[in-house]
Amino acid sequence: MSQTEKLEAAQGVQSVEIGLSLFGCLSRRSEPCSLSDLAREAGMHRAKAYRYLVSLQRAGWVTQDPSTALYDLGPAMRDLALRWLTHQSTLNLAIDEARLLSQSQGETCFVAVWGVGGATAVRVFQPSRVVAISIAEGAVLDAVSSATGRVFAVWREESSSVLSARIRAEIREKGFAAVEGEHVAGINAISAPVFDEQGRPVLALTLVGPASSLDTGANGKPARALLAACQRISLAPDRKS
Repeated sequence: MSQTEKLEAAQGVQSVEIGLSLFGCLSRRSEPCSLSDLAREAGMHRAKAYRYLVSLQRAGWVTQDPSTALYDLGPAMRDLALRWLTHQSTLNLAIDEARLLSQSQGETCFVAVWGVGGATAVRVFQPSRVVAISIAEGAVLDAVSSATGRVFAVWREESSSVLSARIRAEIREKGFAAVEGEHVAGINAISAPVFDEQGRPVLALTLVGPASSLDTGANGKPARALLAACQRISLAPDRKS
């Protein structure tokens, strides 16, 4: 008997399966939704769906915007995703490289992945100096004004149209994206992609610092160090992405 057959034959908890089915409907959506839409998609009465959503909210798996009453994924989902990501060897390699980059360049360095909301910072490392740029883990970076968002916009073909052809060509030619105050005045950032075996971007490394200290030039020390780190991760053997 296969594992699937064993699971189907075993006695489970129906209410858990119903709740997870409702949660699955929510997790597949690209934006928050109403109780009515969610109940309709799950094929259950609104009152029944509401009770399950209340329990999911209490556990942190679901949130409800008090101003719109729309439901969305909660912080527990983010924490679970980050925990899963930490078991992936590509991310572990990126975390090690980001830590070293922060130390060697004296700037904030973070690892970003493509999440439900877009480019998302998942691990942030600060330099030892007193003044450093603060980036919150879980922060979502926009595709137009942030270096990290631009990286994913260029190498994720479905979202490349948000940038002009000139900017896309420039980023591809250099191998990294750079911004000088576009995202936050006085703050520079450079970001480069890490690719899987099929050449798809799986994450990005980003250096962020004051305009007075972070050189964004292609021949600058930060860019060369960043590109070298991303290449080491992309070429690392026996990694899982």
